[in-house]
Amino acid sequence: MGDKRLLSLLSVSLIVFVVFQAAFLTGVHCDASAAADATASAGLGTDKSGGTAADSGATEAAAMSYDGFSDAERKTLDETGTKQEFQAEVGRLMDIIINSLYSKKEIFLRELISNASDALDKIRFMSLTDPSSLGEGDSAKLEIRIETDKKAGTISITDTGIGMTKNDLVNNLGTIAKSGTSSFLEKMSKEGDMNLIGQFGVGFYSIYLVADSVTVTTKNNDDDQMVWISQADASFTVSKDPRGNTLGRGTQILMKVKEDATEFLEEDQLRTLIKRYSEFINFPIYLQVTKEEEIEVPDEEAEAAAAAAEEKKDDEKKDDDEVDVSDVDEEEEKDDKPKTKKIKKTTKEWELVNDTKAIWVRSPGDVEDEEYDNFFKSLTKEFESPLEKIHFTAEGEIQFRSILFVPKKAPSDLYDKLQTKQNNLRLYVRRVFISDEFDDLMPRYLSFIKGVVDSEDLPLNVSREMLQQSRVLKVIKKKLVSKALDMMKKMSEAEERALEAEDEEDKEAEEAAKAEAEGKAKAEEEEE
Repeated sequence: MGDKRLLSLLSVSLIVFVVFQAAFLTGVHCDASAAADATASAGLGTDKSGGTAADSGATEAAAMSYDGFSDAERKTLDETGTKQEFQAEVGRLMDIIINSLYSKKEIFLRELISNASDALDKIRFMSLTDPSSLGEGDSAKLEIRIETDKKAGTISITDTGIGMTKNDLVNNLGTIAKSGTSSFLEKMSKEGDMNLIGQFGVGFYSIYLVADSVTVTTKNNDDDQMVWISQADASFTVSKDPRGNTLGRGTQILMKVKEDATEFLEEDQLRTLIKRYSEFINFPIYLQVTKEEEIEVPDEEAEAAAAAAEEKKDDEKKDDDEVDVSDVDEEEEKDDKPKTKKIKKTTKEWELVNDTKAIWVRSPGDVEDEEYDNFFKSLTKEFESPLEKIHFTAEGEIQFRSILFVPKKAPSDLYDKLQTKQNNLRLYVRRVFISDEFDDLMPRYLSFIKGVVDSEDLPLNVSREMLQQSRVLKVIKKKLVSKALDMMKKMSEAEERALEAEDEEDKEAEEAAKAEAEGKAKAEEEEE
């Protein structure tokens, strides 16, 4: 009974609370409506009075420019202002260019070799109309030479290219993002088809990824030998070389390597990077290597000891009246042989690093099967020849050359790399290696196919380390997949024809055996 009374009391209290709440909300709504009506009436009254305030604001806004200044104020600013130029913190700008564009320090070698290749291409192009520009002797040899000095901590890259004048040094190396190659292409575009690498004018500055200071010595046919020196700060110096003409023609880049980049002083590291990035450059790249060999040299200490022993023996023989002459003669013959010892001698010699040729730039009809096999083995580091290959040139929206190979054996980890980027296709731009980590050029189900793709005009970013995302990638992928499937289709058809031919041979052999058996049986019947 008590529970029922408590329940009734709670119900009544709830009803009273709801009523008061509704009344309160209704009052607030009424007050808000009244305020809104009053505001609206005031606004209508203002409009009916002629709207002078609105008209005045509109007139003033019309007289003001887009940035909030009136014509009079703008005129005052123009008359009293002082025009200044933007100031760039060159050191900070260089730091951004160097450390933001490139993800790997090793890229510096690719960029510098590409620059050297462009310089060699330029002088070769000029020699077509002026053969004397090549000169004679060593200057006429178009090549790139790289050497290191571990004690001094330096790397030197020398080419026999076109070289630079003083103005070229100031304009090209002294102006960030100024591409001498681009200027040369613009100048020569009407005279011939040039195939140069540099595009953006920042590749040279990648040298500061590994170098504290850089000295560029250069000789152009139209100027004295010049020297450009900089430490990647806001200044550089250009002066005439007091040593005179030591290069003949070309450019030498000498860099003082940073303490955290001393691994690039190692010959093996440089050889690996040259083969990775610049193996197919048109011009020979020589690396100075150190070799040790054993040679025989006179052993002065042994000779002195032998001489001392001989004197002692002579003294002993003088005291001995009975001397065996034959024994003396034999000993003298033995002593006549010079004493020698083997020592290790360190020598330096030039090693040709890029001895593999880019066969994909040639016509397929001009390439022998043995060349394809050797190229495949060099590319993939495999010992067996490929099962099948296709060599083609794609034309249209984008032009590129490619060679695709099907290995004889599938890699053991073919199904273990589903989450990693593929590295079976190597991308080149003008024979300079860009990358082999792509998921956009070949689908996963064709990841066993190996090969190269080389184009003249792929959409690269400024660092040339990656492709920009564009529909060009889809065009390349479509063409590669189509060619790969055609190759595999031909392989399948060839296998079917081989099986059919084998079946026909088996049938012919079976029929021949059957005919032979019937002939023997018939002969036996006739004998009986």
